[in-house]
Amino acid sequence: MWVNGKQAESLPLDRGLQFGDGHFTTLTIEQGHIRWWASHWRRLQAAARQLNSQLPDEKAVVRLLRSIASTNPNSIIKIIVTRGYGARGYGVANPQSCNWYVTATELAERDSSPLVTDFAEFRLACQPQFAGLKTLNRLEQVMLSQERDRRGVDELIVLDSRNTVVEAISSNIFWRSGKQWYTPWLNQAGIAGIVRERLLAEKVLGRVQVCASGPGDMRAAEQLFLCNSVLGLRPVAAIGHHRLTVPDLPEAVQQWWLKSKDF
Repeated sequence: MWVNGKQAESLPLDRGLQFGDGHFTTLTIEQGHIRWWASHWRRLQAAARQLNSQLPDEKAVVRLLRSIASTNPNSIIKIIVTRGYGARGYGVANPQSCNWYVTATELAERDSSPLVTDFAEFRLACQPQFAGLKTLNRLEQVMLSQERDRRGVDELIVLDSRNTVVEAISSNIFWRSGKQWYTPWLNQAGIAGIVRERLLAEKVLGRVQVCASGPGDMRAAEQLFLCNSVLGLRPVAAIGHHRLTVPDLPEAVQQWWLKSKDF
């Protein structure tokens, strides 16, 4: 094996590196406490079932996170789980244990300034088998991030190949028309985020309609915000030339975010 042109010891490569054969979750440690751990562990369990792969022992993961929390009380934690090492070829000859990786970076102060957005030119592929999961196949998001930087906007609203609104680059979307709140179906593409899951389950916005919508629905919105476990809640001020009537976060959602720690 050669790495950067230099011969190195030949070892089996991680299937996560070779094939994107794995999944991950990103959470926060705030004031020394792991936020929403139960929800993040359920996400890892759901992905492992769908991918027919193994998980590490939860107690071992939590022990490590608590150790990190003792020295880094405000951190962003990324947990990556892969199917383990493998030789050449896609096939999985025998069931094998997983590899798991944890990174910790500083949690910066969240910015809730209203965002200027637009619709992305790049489209997500539809693949219902993986829809909703946070797999390691994030090349689409890499391309979207490059597009966002090139176009000079704060964020992009992303559609799939059917021209259906799915999400932002790394956040889920909620919008309001009249008194009704909406969020996109994620049965063909996109990631089912933890904050989205909890907003829906706890009915913070009342009865939210989960639906398939197009760009026209977004342009008719009066209020819209993005949500993500790390970035928090971010209101949207504009989508292209459309200015939203209410470029603020809903008060109920703001209060819920401050109180809903689930440590």
